[in-house]
Amino acid sequence: MSGLRTKIAGAWVSVVVLLSLAACGGDSALPRPDGGVERGPVAAHTREVIVTSDDPKLPGGCRPRPVAELLIGFVDAFNHGRRGALSRSFFVSEGPSPPEFSPVTYEPWSWYSSTQTGDDGRVTRHFTTSDQAELLRYFARRHRQGETMQLIKVSLTQTGLLETESNVGFVYVVTRKAPDLDPELGGPARIAYGKGSLNCENLRIFTWSMNMKAQEDRTEREAAAWLCEDPPGWRPGEAVVACT
Repeated sequence: MSGLRTKIAGAWVSVVVLLSLAACGGDSALPRPDGGVERGPVAAHTREVIVTSDDPKLPGGCRPRPVAELLIGFVDAFNHGRRGALSRSFFVSEGPSPPEFSPVTYEPWSWYSSTQTGDDGRVTRHFTTSDQAELLRYFARRHRQGETMQLIKVSLTQTGLLETESNVGFVYVVTRKAPDLDPELGGPARIAYGKGSLNCENLRIFTWSMNMKAQEDRTEREAAAWLCEDPPGWRPGEAVVACT
């Protein structure tokens, strides 16, 4: 697709379903002709979104601003333990029918995963599920543990995932905090990052993979620098930056 960078290689054959708190309509927020960045209002419960690049060829509902607002809505529901909003966002897959089930060959295309990696590069904790009920129980546990996330940047990657034109991939950087997380994870800024995918018609995220590493020493700005150009005067945490 012309004008749309692919930042993550490989197939997006896996899945998770996030939530649809924010409406994902068309997005008319484009960079201004004078080279500045157009800033637009978002719903009261969300943060400001700054769009630094866009592509009018993207499917409806999947321009940078509505995607950012959708993810902000997920993070907001996660932070506040809103089960209803979370349940409306996860694990409705949009893809071809699976082959006849076999424990050896079957690969789900909807999942949520959260991984923690230690100093030696080995996985120290990993959660993954393709079952919505199990995912909601996981969210409830994390809410009881006091975990919160904050979205820093999101960038759209590729369309046509799972041979469906209305499926779009994205990459993101968040901060993630909880009393039970190892203090070395994510460094001082508590950085986590990952990739996901969503369907532009039903406005559900059907994959979410997130990783948090020990010995992370980057700031929020440094960790997210590869995703989108920094807007003039932007400070991480004040607004979410979205791009293609």
